[in-house]
Amino acid sequence: MRSTSLWPLLVAGALVVAPAAGRAQQTGQCVACHSRLPEASGGGHGFAAWRGSRHGAAGVGCEACHGGDATATDQARAHQGVARSRDSSSSVYFTHVPETCGKCHSAELGYFRSSLHFARLKSDGRGPNCVTCHGSMATTILSPERALRTCSACHADGGVAPPERARESAEVLALVRAENMLYDVVKTAAASSGARGASAQARLLTAQRSLDAAAEVWHGFRLDSAAQRLDAARGDIAAAWVALGHPAPSEARPGRTAPGRRP
Repeated sequence: MRSTSLWPLLVAGALVVAPAAGRAQQTGQCVACHSRLPEASGGGHGFAAWRGSRHGAAGVGCEACHGGDATATDQARAHQGVARSRDSSSSVYFTHVPETCGKCHSAELGYFRSSLHFARLKSDGRGPNCVTCHGSMATTILSPERALRTCSACHADGGVAPPERARESAEVLALVRAENMLYDVVKTAAASSGARGASAQARLLTAQRSLDAAAEVWHGFRLDSAAQRLDAARGDIAAAWVALGHPAPSEARPGRTAPGRRP
């Protein structure tokens, strides 16, 4: 009996299996003090969420976004330059959030600045910023389902933006999720495959570049451009799978409707 390709199983598995990663949390005086404040208080609000977040795990402290001096033990010196989010001088005032996040996420900021969302945010304050999609304390990457709900706040019938763009955004995010997870599955297989693994790793390196580029382009909401990079990544992931000695997948990627087109 001829063996069948495992590619469809990998595609299905990639949709439900996600890698876990994290680094030891670093702390400073901001954390030492605010961790003792009640969660219901202004100073303690959101701290518990930050502790369990990606930023918390990576050691990105309060001062990275809010300013201040995390090494100071004196309250006045520690809070020098810090302003409430409602204050237009604050680094976390809603129209300043992109530049604050962009101190670390410069590529994403570059693409976001090219978008209509950024232009609307700066012109009348009614456009989204990074927090709209990713949250503030407990930063997340939107699932396709949450993206559809979030985008539909404006992209809805009778709203201020084309409703079909919300659905298209969710479709592209579903591809981002699936192909990143598929990449991880094939990379794990390549790591224990000897000489064949080395050839596969070369294709996976190219795939990773395309995946990274798709994520960056997404922040400019260039859905067609992001989808093209995802298609390129899928081709390299498939080639890596073949390099490991498996049959070529019967289809290059899961079916989707190209952004801007109806089924």
